[in-house]
Amino acid sequence: MTVDLTAIEIERRLTAIETMLPTFATKADIQSLRAEIQASRAEWKADLHSLTRWMVFAVLGSVTAAATITGLIVRFLGA
Repeated sequence: MTVDLTAIEIERRLTAIETMLPTFATKADIQSLRAEIQASRAEWKADLHSLTRWMVFAVLGSVTAAATITGLIVRFLGA
């Protein structure tokens, strides 16, 4: 099967491609997006580290408070 394109058909196709060209990303666009993603990733990583540290301290504080309360209850009720 051969494709026989007329000059009008070729021009129509080229016109369609030319109208789409401005919407394509350039190498600079991709590099800029990559830099933004890397910056966001570093920020998310810092936020996650901060949140994890906060959670560990909250759990340790809760365990310490529970152990203290349990010790006081045992001391007063056991004596």
